[in-house]
Amino acid sequence: MGIRPERMVRIRIIGSNQRKDQIITALHDAGVIQLEPVSQDLAKLLGSARPGDLYRKINTFLQRFRGYVTMLPHREVKEKRTFSSVEELISAASNIDIEDHLKALKEQEAALLARLKEAESRLQVISKLRGLKYDLSIFNGSEIMSYLVTDWPGDASPDEIRSKVPDSTIIRINDTTYVISIPSGRDSDLARAANDLGFTIIHIPMLSGTPEEAESLLREKMDEDMASLEDIRKELDHLSQDYFTDVVQIMEQLDIENRKMEVSERLASTQDTFVMEGWVPEKYFKSTVSLVEKAAEGRVIIRQIETKDNPPTLLENPRAFRKFEFFVKFYSLPQEFEFDPTMIFGIIFPIFFGIMVGDWGYGIVILLLAMWMVRKLQRPGSKTILPKSLTRFAMTIFGRNPLLILGKTLITASIMAIAVGLLFNNFFGFPLLPVTVFQTSTGFSGAHIGSFPPNPIVIFNVTLMIPKLLLFTGYVGLAMVSFGLILGMINEGTLGHRRGVAGKVGWLMMAWGISIFGLDLIHQHSGISLNIHTNPEGVLSIAAFIAGIIIVGVSEGTKGAVEIPSIISHILSYTRILGILLASVILAQVIDLIFMKGVMKSPLFALIGIIILVFGQLFNLVIAVFEPGIQGARLLYVEFFSKFYYGNGRPFRPFKTDRKYTNPAFKIEPDQK
Repeated sequence: MGIRPERMVRIRIIGSNQRKDQIITALHDAGVIQLEPVSQDLAKLLGSARPGDLYRKINTFLQRFRGYVTMLPHREVKEKRTFSSVEELISAASNIDIEDHLKALKEQEAALLARLKEAESRLQVISKLRGLKYDLSIFNGSEIMSYLVTDWPGDASPDEIRSKVPDSTIIRINDTTYVISIPSGRDSDLARAANDLGFTIIHIPMLSGTPEEAESLLREKMDEDMASLEDIRKELDHLSQDYFTDVVQIMEQLDIENRKMEVSERLASTQDTFVMEGWVPEKYFKSTVSLVEKAAEGRVIIRQIETKDNPPTLLENPRAFRKFEFFVKFYSLPQEFEFDPTMIFGIIFPIFFGIMVGDWGYGIVILLLAMWMVRKLQRPGSKTILPKSLTRFAMTIFGRNPLLILGKTLITASIMAIAVGLLFNNFFGFPLLPVTVFQTSTGFSGAHIGSFPPNPIVIFNVTLMIPKLLLFTGYVGLAMVSFGLILGMINEGTLGHRRGVAGKVGWLMMAWGISIFGLDLIHQHSGISLNIHTNPEGVLSIAAFIAGIIIVGVSEGTKGAVEIPSIISHILSYTRILGILLASVILAQVIDLIFMKGVMKSPLFALIGIIILVFGQLFNLVIAVFEPGIQGARLLYVEFFSKFYYGNGRPFRPFKTDRKYTNPAFKIEPDQK
C-alpha cells in the first residue's frame, strides 16, 4: 500500500440479456470497475441495443423530480432509503404529482417578488420628491414625460438643458436633485444632454397624489403583497415538509437508474447476450467475479484478458498521507508500473518546510492560520474577520478542496517548523529558551543589546558551522538524487528497458563521481593529485564520472548528453535549504535589533521600533509561508521526481454514484489473502 498504485486487471463479461440489469446494478453498487469500449476485434461482430420505453420513462421522471428539488425549499434529510427494484421506484415516483401545484405557487411568488421590487424602486423615486406639494400625476401623461436627476452637476445650468431639449420644464428640489419634464418623444434628446453634461436620469413612474400620499398607498400595497408572499412560502414549506425527503431519495435513485440504463444501451450485444469490458483493481477481482456470478445466477462468463492498453491509476495510501496525493496529481498522476511518490512527498516536504522556516513563533502562527482555514472551509457558515471579497477571490482562484488540502498540509508542516524552531531557539528571532541546541545568531539578536531575553546556553553555533552545514545539505542533495535514480532504475527494470537501467546507472556514477571529486578538492589544500597511489579516491571519482558520461551518452543519446550539467546543479540545489533558513532568521533578528535599540533610546524611537517590528515580522511571516512551501515543493518536483517519474497516468474512474439519500443493493469487500 502506498509504494505503487493499485495493480489493475482488465476483465471481459459475457452475460445473458435477461440478467443484464442485475449485473449492471451489482457492478454499479460495488463501484470497482471502470468501463471501457469493447476490444475492436469483438466489437465489429456485435451490435448495440436501442433505448426502450423504460429508459424514456425513467428519464421523464428524472427531469420532473429535478424540477421538484429546484422549486421546493431544502431541508435536512436524516435517513436513507433502499429501493428493491425499478418497479418499486416507478411506483414511488408515480405517487408524487405536485408539479402543477408547485409551478402555480412559484409563478405567484415570482410575480409578487417582481411587484415588490418595482415598488421598492418607486419608493426610492418618491423619497427624492418629498416636500413637493404637487399631485405626482402631473409628471406623466399622453403628452409629457418626467425624469428625476439626483446627481445634478454643480456647474451645469438649467438653460443648457433647455437649449438642448426645447420646451422642457425644470423643477429644482435641492442643490443636486431636479425634475425635468419634456414633451413625449423627446426622451432621446434628454438622454444625449444628460450624457454631455454628466448626470443620470431616472424615469418618474405613473403616480398619483402628493409624495406622502403616494408613499402611504404604495406601502399599503407592499404590505398586502408581503403577506401574500408569506402565505405562499408557508405553503411551499408545508409541501417541502411532506415531500422533500421522498423527492430527493427518488430523484437520486432515478439518476442512478438513468446512468445504468445509459450504460446498458451502449453495451455491445446480440439478441440474447451482451459483452462488457473494464478495469478492476486486482485485489477486487475474485470478489467481483463472485458478485457478478451471484447477480447473474450463474449465466455469465468472466475472464481476465490481456491487453497492451495502459491501465488507469488508483492511488491507495494510508489515511494520514492521502492529502498529499493532491500535490502528486497536481504534478502528474503516476502510471501503474511506477512508484507512487505520495508518501515520500508527505515525509520529506514537511521536514524541508520546517527547516527552512526554523522559528517556532512563525510555526505557531502558521499552525493557527492553517487550523482556522481548515475550520472555515469545513464550516462555510462560520464568521470570518477577512473581507468577503478576498475570500471569494481565493475560492475562485484555488477552489474549496485545494485550499482545504493546503490548510491540512500546512498544519503538518508548521508542527515541524515549531519543532525545528525550538531546537534553534528562535521565537520571531528572539532566543526565549534558556538552552539553544543550534544557535543561528549572527550578532543581530536582541540578546546582545539588553538583559531581555537572557543569553541562553549554546550547544552548537550554526554560524560557525556554515561550511559544514552547506556540505551536509550537499549530502542531502546527493542522497535524494541517488534515491530518485535508484527508483528510476527499478522502474526501467520493471518495464524491461535495459538501456534505461544502464542510463540510470550512468547518472548514479556521475553523481557520486563528481561528489567524491568535490570532497577531495575541499580536503586537498595543496592542490588535487591524480596519482593513483597517493590519491586513489580522486582518480577513481574522475574515472567513475567519465564512465557515467559514456554510459549515459550511449544509452540516452544526445538528450542525455545535453542534460549532463544538470546532475551537478540538482545536487547543489539542496543547499538552498540552509540559505532560506539563514535569510529568514537574519531578517527576523535585524528587525528585533531595530526594535530593541529603539526601545532603549526614547519613546519616539520606541514607537517607530514597534511599527517596524510589527510590519517587519508580518512581512517575514509571509515569506516564511510562501518561500519554504514553493522551494520545498520545487526540490521534490524538479530535483527528485525527474530522476524516476514518468507520470501522464489517467485516473481510475469507477462506474458508480456517490449516494447521499439511498442505500446500494450490493456491497463488495477486497479479496481475502
